[in-house]
Amino acid sequence: MAACGSTSDSASTTATAASSTSASAAAGSATPQIVTAAEAFLATLDSSATSKLVLDHPGDTTATAKSFSGRVGEQFGTAVWSNYPISDVIRQGLRLGDLSAAQRKAAMAVLASALSADGYTKVQRIMAADQVLSDSGTNYECGQDNYVITFVGTPSKTDRWMLEFGGHHLGLNVTIEGDQQTMAPTLTGCQPSSFTGDGATVHPLGIETDTAFALSTALSDAQFATALLTPAVTDLVLGPGKDGQKLAAAGIAGSAMTAAQRALLLKLAGAWIGMLNDTAAATQLALIEKDLPDTYFAWSGETKEDSSVYFRITGPSLIIEYADQGSMGGGPGGGTGVQAGGANHIHTVYRDPTNEYGRGFA
Repeated sequence: MAACGSTSDSASTTATAASSTSASAAAGSATPQIVTAAEAFLATLDSSATSKLVLDHPGDTTATAKSFSGRVGEQFGTAVWSNYPISDVIRQGLRLGDLSAAQRKAAMAVLASALSADGYTKVQRIMAADQVLSDSGTNYECGQDNYVITFVGTPSKTDRWMLEFGGHHLGLNVTIEGDQQTMAPTLTGCQPSSFTGDGATVHPLGIETDTAFALSTALSDAQFATALLTPAVTDLVLGPGKDGQKLAAAGIAGSAMTAAQRALLLKLAGAWIGMLNDTAAATQLALIEKDLPDTYFAWSGETKEDSSVYFRITGPSLIIEYADQGSMGGGPGGGTGVQAGGANHIHTVYRDPTNEYGRGFA
């Protein structure tokens, strides 16, 4: 695959806030800074806006599929996330485009406080790609104004609550309880898969794509034959509406890989886990590294540059899926240019079968 290491950042809010909050997270739990940022955002809102932002937390319940004229979202309590735009799958919360400049800055600061610097930048780039898509002309609501922020439960340093942020190709769910945080489940995607911003080419999901292709081509012929899924899989299996479900182990196990191949597998998983603030991500990555021998990598499609592919990682505490849309027969097709499908249109999902929505917190 072509290199995707652009440093361009086309979203309206800079990554400076994310860098500073991420640095402080490295010294301990990010919970205090997340709650402080959430309370600062709440202070900018009147009672009507607050009632839209803060929803009841449903406790240890399983999320369900909710259909909007055939388009599916995952509903947790009354909050909903999906890969679809907000005009197709209705979200509860506050839309960025309805906020003042000060309120929008405060909302994004909450997001920055919960994520790593790289994670926050990735979200900005997904939103920027969606703005490129919007500018090309669509019959649905997309672009940077059409993302929604929601608090499921009242922000607290002790009790469980969730920060949800999403719109087209983004469903971020960060659950906080005491010093613990998890980002399961979270959906990321993009269309177009690359665009030009500030004179540089930006690939919002470039690390995921490039690392997966590097791992697939690092496998021997025999290893790749083991990794190949039969029959082929062409779309997310555990996308929105599939809370509590699992995927059977398939593909090649980490125990059958070389040390260098396992390092690529860990790096690939880290592209999702590392979106969360540094302290929480480090805890989860240590667990994933310990379980690498029992973690599987599976693939559908070719391994040529810009091929449409599906791949997954399954392990004791993670399920990751990545699916290009349309070309292989899975998911929606596409048009031309920035609206093309295939490798230009990516959906991914991350789940933790041991801790969806914080149900596994001690």
